[in-house]
Amino acid sequence: MGAFKLKPPQKNLPSERKFPYIDSELNEGNYIEQEMLLQQLTTQPSEDGESLWLLSYSDMMTLLFGFFVLLMSFSKIDVEAFEKVKKETTTVFGGEYQKPFQKMKEDLKEEVKLQGLNDKAVFDELEKGLTITFRGSIFFDSGSADLKPEAIDLLKKVIPVVKKQDSKFNVVVEGHTDDNPIQSEKFPSNWELSSNRASAVLRLFEENGFDKSHLRAIGFADTLPILPNRDDKNKTIPENQSQNRRIVLKLVRVTKK
Repeated sequence: MGAFKLKPPQKNLPSERKFPYIDSELNEGNYIEQEMLLQQLTTQPSEDGESLWLLSYSDMMTLLFGFFVLLMSFSKIDVEAFEKVKKETTTVFGGEYQKPFQKMKEDLKEEVKLQGLNDKAVFDELEKGLTITFRGSIFFDSGSADLKPEAIDLLKKVIPVVKKQDSKFNVVVEGHTDDNPIQSEKFPSNWELSSNRASAVLRLFEENGFDKSHLRAIGFADTLPILPNRDDKNKTIPENQSQNRRIVLKLVRVTKK
């Protein structure tokens, strides 16, 4: 019977490679070299010259962009603030700022001039739009709310100019009287007279296709005179009263909600 022989212990071989690019047979001699190779493989630039971190960065920026677009879609644009910034920026860079209603103002002035009513109409700029003040004698006879033929002709020239931008402006018509009292079956007071005059003007805008939600008619009677109706002795001042009898057309820029 032969002698029993012991087999020498076998080394534990790794069941699988630690990294697919690197030889799994690591030893003390090449361990550091293999670690340096691993680091180089995980940090080397891609073929187009971009590092791996840039891919994550671009994904983050894309997500941020989408987030802010979503916020913008729910936001409310402040038209007044936007125009203010636009004005200041244009001034800083030496440009000439033009208000959104500047072209419309010039066109309206031209139409009034063609009608020979330059001295009967006053243009004023508002923070949000434009005001045109017409003396009452242009539009109405004393104590009447019926538009004169020449007033209708003028409005037919003015309305198309405003119509070009009707979605951007609200049209407000104000009726004003002097302090002479009126008492009739149709107009018990200046409140009714001023309101009916404003409505008569506004009705033409509606008949020409303006949206009702953008139209307003207001009667102020004699509560907002631009000049004193009477002197210190309570005597009437006819020249001032004629100035106070007026129709005011306000074109106010729409603030979207």
